[in-house]
Amino acid sequence: MKDIEPITQEIEDKKEKWISRISLWVSIVLTTLVVFWYYKSNPPDSPAVVKMRVFFKENNRDVMKFIDLPRNEMIAFAYKKKHPFYVKFVKANEVEKADLRALIHISTDYTPYQYWFNLFFAWIIFFTTFWFIGLMAEACIILMRRNSEARIKKYKLEQEQAEVEKKF
Repeated sequence: MKDIEPITQEIEDKKEKWISRISLWVSIVLTTLVVFWYYKSNPPDSPAVVKMRVFFKENNRDVMKFIDLPRNEMIAFAYKKKHPFYVKFVKANEVEKADLRALIHISTDYTPYQYWFNLFFAWIIFFTTFWFIGLMAEACIILMRRNSEARIKKYKLEQEQAEVEKKF
């Protein structure tokens, strides 16, 4: 008896349309939840931090030169410039200095709207990832349905042939 191949042509039915819609909407909802969770766990910088980071970006050379100076020269530089950052840095303990150094180094190319730009593209990346996974799951479901339909047709054909053979 000839094997029946799985159905390869497109079958447009309501179940496949629903599976496709569910895949899309689950991707959108999951993406929004992940980005909202990220927003809640990593809030945008306060206005004071934004102001400080813009200062670091605008005065990058002076700030970098300042943090590499020996202690005595650092104090002289701070009182010469009279900017609150320099004085605060001189008076800060080692832990605060390390935090400020890290903030200085990540602020060399800072823009105030960078957070929102990153959040938007995080949404795009997560959406495409979840949607791709959803499309792959959708394709697997469709292939399994088509294979099972082919097996059912084969089974029914075998039953019909068995009944025809019983008659003769």
